[in-house]
Amino acid sequence: MRLRQLTFRALLRQEMAYFDDDKNNTGALTTRLSTEASAVQGATGARLGTAFQSLAAIGTGVIIGFIYSYKLTFLILAFMPFIVISGYLQMKVMTGFSGEGQEALEAAGKVSTEAISNIRTVASLCREETFAHNYEELTSKPHKDSMKKAHVFGIAFSFTMSLIFFTYSASFYVGAYLVKEDGLEFKNMFKVFSAIVFGAMSIGEASHFAPDYGKAKSAANRLFHLFDREPEIDSSSTSGQKPASCSGSLEFRDVHFVYPSRPTVPVLQGLNLGVEQGKTMALVGSSGCGKSTSVQLIERFYDPAEGSVLLDGVDTRDLNIAWLRSQIGIVSQEPILFDTSIRENIAYGDNEREIPMAEIIEAARKANIHSFIDSLPEGYDTNVGEKGTQLSGGQKQRIAIARALMRNP
Repeated sequence: MRLRQLTFRALLRQEMAYFDDDKNNTGALTTRLSTEASAVQGATGARLGTAFQSLAAIGTGVIIGFIYSYKLTFLILAFMPFIVISGYLQMKVMTGFSGEGQEALEAAGKVSTEAISNIRTVASLCREETFAHNYEELTSKPHKDSMKKAHVFGIAFSFTMSLIFFTYSASFYVGAYLVKEDGLEFKNMFKVFSAIVFGAMSIGEASHFAPDYGKAKSAANRLFHLFDREPEIDSSSTSGQKPASCSGSLEFRDVHFVYPSRPTVPVLQGLNLGVEQGKTMALVGSSGCGKSTSVQLIERFYDPAEGSVLLDGVDTRDLNIAWLRSQIGIVSQEPILFDTSIRENIAYGDNEREIPMAEIIEAARKANIHSFIDSLPEGYDTNVGEKGTQLSGGQKQRIAIARALMRNP
C-alpha cells in the first residue's frame, strides 16, 4: 500500500508534458498504478522470507553433510551449480515475457478507460463493437505470450527437475560405493543425502517463485525510474517568490512555444501581449492558433521555448508554482467536476483553509446556481457523478464558476 501511495504522489508531481506522451496515457498510468505495486509486493514479505529460509536450509544441510561424509557431500554439491543456473535462466525467461505483457495490458487499459469514461459518445456513434474488437485485439497478445511462456516455463522446469533426479541417482550410486569400499555407514549416507537434498528441495521451492521475482524486478525498475524522475516543472516545489500581494497585470514578451509532444508544430511565434489590472481581454482566432495554450502558459503548465510570461513584472518561472496557481481562477470550456458532492467541488477552489458553508453558498449565489442546488433532495451534499455526469452542461459550468470564485482571484 505504501508503494502504491508513493507511486501516485510521484505521478501527481510530473509536469503536463509527461502526460502528453502517448506512453503515459490515462489507461497505461492507471494500469501501472494498480498492477506494478502488486507485482513488487508479490516478491516480498512471506515469499522473501521463504527465500531466506531456503538459504538457511541448504547451508545447514551442507554443514551436516561435511560432518558425516565430505566425499559424498562434494559429489552432491558438484551438481548444485547446474541446478542454480537452470533456475536463473528460468527467471530470466519469465522476466522478459512479463515486460512485454505489461506493455500490451497498458495499451488495453487505455482503450477500456477511454470507452468507459466516454460511454455516451461511444453509444451515440454505435461504436461499441469497434472498441470491443480493439480491446480483444490488444489482450490477445498477452494471451499468446502466456501460451508461449507456458511452453518455455515447462521446458525450464522439467530441465531443473531432471537435474535434481539425476543428482539423486548419482548420489545413491556413489553412496553405495562408499558404503561398500570406504567404510561409510549406511545410516550416515542417508543423513548426508537427506540433509543436502532436502536443503536443495527448499531451494527448488523458492525457485517456483522465479516468475514473481521476474515480474517484481521489471515493475520495480519502472517504479523507481518514476520516483527518480525530476519533473521540469515540479508542482510540489517550495522554491520561488511568494509576493505579499498580486495586482494581476499580465504580459507575454516575445513568447515562442511548441508542445513537447509535437516539437515540429509551432503554436506561438513571438507573441507580445499585455493585460493591465482590472481590464478584460478576449483572445479570438482560428482553432489551434494558441488561445488555450496562452492560458496554460499563464498557469505555468508549460514554459515558453523562448521569451517570458510576466505577472506584475515578474517572470512566472521565478514565482512559487503553488502561489502562482492560487492567484488564478479558471473556468474551462469543458468544466471538469470530481465524483464527490457539490459542496466539496466548490470548496476545492481554495485548498489553503477549511471553507465555511456560508462562503460556499455565497459563491453559488454569485454563480447563479444556488436555487437549483437548494431544490435538490440532498442539496449541497448531492453527488455530481463521474465528471459531473449527473448535471447538465450549464449546471456544471456554473458550479465550476463558483469554484473559481472561491479563490478570489
